Amino acid sequence: MTVTEKPNDSWLKLRNDFLSSLNTEEEQISLPTFPIDGCKRILKDKFRLEDCEIVIRFRGALSVSDITKELSKNILLQPLVAQPLESGEFFFLTSEEDLQSLMVAVFGDSSLASYFYQKDKLLGFHYYFTAELCKIFQDLSWIPSLTMKVSEDAKFSVRSLQGSYYTVGVSCRLDGKNIYFNLLFPETTQQSCKKFLASLNQDFDIHQVDPMLPIAMSVDVGYCELTEEEWQQVIPGSFILLDTCLYDPDTGESGALLTINNRQFFGGRFTDTKSGEFKITSYPNLQHEDAPEEHEEHEPAIPLPSRVKLVAEVARYSLTVENFLSLGIGSVLHFDGTHPVLGVDLILNGAKVGRGEIVSLGNVLGIRVLEA
Repeated sequence: MTVTEKPNDSWLKLRNDFLSSLNTEEEQISLPTFPIDGCKRILKDKFRLEDCEIVIRFRGALSVSDITKELSKNILLQPLVAQPLESGEFFFLTSEEDLQSLMVAVFGDSSLASYFYQKDKLLGFHYYFTAELCKIFQDLSWIPSLTMKVSEDAKFSVRSLQGSYYTVGVSCRLDGKNIYFNLLFPETTQQSCKKFLASLNQDFDIHQVDPMLPIAMSVDVGYCELTEEEWQQVIPGSFILLDTCLYDPDTGESGALLTINNRQFFGGRFTDTKSGEFKITSYPNLQHEDAPEEHEEHEPAIPLPSRVKLVAEVARYSLTVENFLSLGIGSVLHFDGTHPVLGVDLILNGAKVGRGEIVSLGNVLGIRVLEA
């Protein structure tokens, strides 16, 4: 890991993502207002309509039986996918009768529309209209980076649906013809949507987070990776070789990283071995982390044993969000007489699992385990 004297964009994003995660209020992530007027204008122009009204209503989580009982028996279900959501599956649900009303409005001639009432021809019109909806969605630029497309063939039943779905009801009045349909979103899609919207939240305001919210910051001086089997063999007296160590037991000089939830925010050094005074001197340069070693394509993939990260922690420091935001190069913290010369805690998956001291053996540094 390299360091820098000024926070770069990656560091600022890391900080804002962390602070955003502290704000648990649901309303912090919401959909932009849907451009209904723009949608009405496009529909009027495309289908030469005189009158167009649209009402969109979020109906909450409903069971499939509750959703379908208000529709006729002639159901039409169209699976769709929203991209680039990790899980973007959702469904367009309507009835054959509503689709027929739509055809009358589009063609402006009930006798011509009746030609499409047969199931095979009705399905052809359905695919045409669904494709137009996908294009309208894209043309509206409601969420510019989000698109939708047909993912599977339409079905004339809902037997493939199980459980409950977040439901959006859409009512349209097109030249006097009423059309009604639902959009059904499973829980996985809702969660993917929240994650996607959060990633687009470039205007996060750090001041929306409670400034008095407490944060636990770790003071780490070293770490290594072990297999689970290697860790199970550790006992008092064991020596664990460190991959990285910022403490020199021969001179007593020590640097450390200040981390929160395994995120590295600051680098610094202890000014002496007794006072616990610590001065921040740098920011981790997150854009220049060492890249993983690349292997030749012809090499077989060898499954590695499950690995764990062991951290040598000197102290945990409690501070508020307000205190955290005030930290920077030159800031001085006081850790109440703590220093790695007095020993370190062994941290595995965020929990203390032992105690040790950092020692040198020849040219290598590691932890002599005192408690495990």
